[in-house]
Amino acid sequence: MSESLAILLPERTLTLAGKEVVVHEYTLAEQLKYRAPLKAISDGFKALMLNSPEAEVSLDALYDLMGQLANEVIQAVAVSCGESVEWVSALTGEDSDALLMVWWGVNAPFFTRSAVREKMIEMAKARQARLIGQASSPVLSPTDTTTVHSPITQPDN
Repeated sequence: MSESLAILLPERTLTLAGKEVVVHEYTLAEQLKYRAPLKAISDGFKALMLNSPEAEVSLDALYDLMGQLANEVIQAVAVSCGESVEWVSALTGEDSDALLMVWWGVNAPFFTRSAVREKMIEMAKARQARLIGQASSPVLSPTDTTTVHSPITQPDN
């Protein structure tokens, strides 16, 4: 994969259950096709961020969320690594831990963007409303300096 494409679509390769697996960030087609499980995870992550100091989510809280949304997470992981739900579900021990951590590492930016998108739109609209409400240009001087009100000073000779 070219360097610019690697930045655009990050991926990680690891060996699980004796098989080489590539975990990738979701493509547009995958985001649309699997919108329901991805949205459930994004919404859950957003709730965690809103209820955490400075939006920092602990690993324990993240694992709790994954447990609550186990079916959605397993499907999302399977899509990201190109394996079946059955294969992903059957992983155990270090393999299952490694896959979850790599999957989150590769796809956390996707879920973070999804989680903060609404807030970013809200902030952009508020900024736009403030800009529209401002005068086109502020008055530079509160003092009237037109010649009608100001005497003309003659140069000294």
